[in-house]
Amino acid sequence: MKSKKKSESDDLEYAQALGTVLREERKKQKISIEVAAKALGITASYVSQIETGKKNPTLSVVENYAIFLGLDMFELSLRVKIVRSPDKRSIERLIANLSGKIDVLAELRKKKA
Repeated sequence: MKSKKKSESDDLEYAQALGTVLREERKKQKISIEVAAKALGITASYVSQIETGKKNPTLSVVENYAIFLGLDMFELSLRVKIVRSPDKRSIERLIANLSGKIDVLAELRKKKA
């Protein structure tokens, strides 16, 4: 069982990685914090706290933010994992493990269409 301190450290690391991904995507799309906040129905201060990893938002807020940015949750999760695993070998292993899953998901989408 993880210690409480380790768990809090993991939560902070996750919140920071999530915030980094969301901030990078928002800036890439040239969307201001104010516009994002208005679209999400939250304050600009809260958006800033999410993006800097100071707040760990609810799944609902994360999903709404992802949808607003045009990301699906799978892609967002993958990008967060990559930010959290900066070691090149870890990233290569992660990509190798996920490549088969991505192919399966693509096939499922084709069948649904």
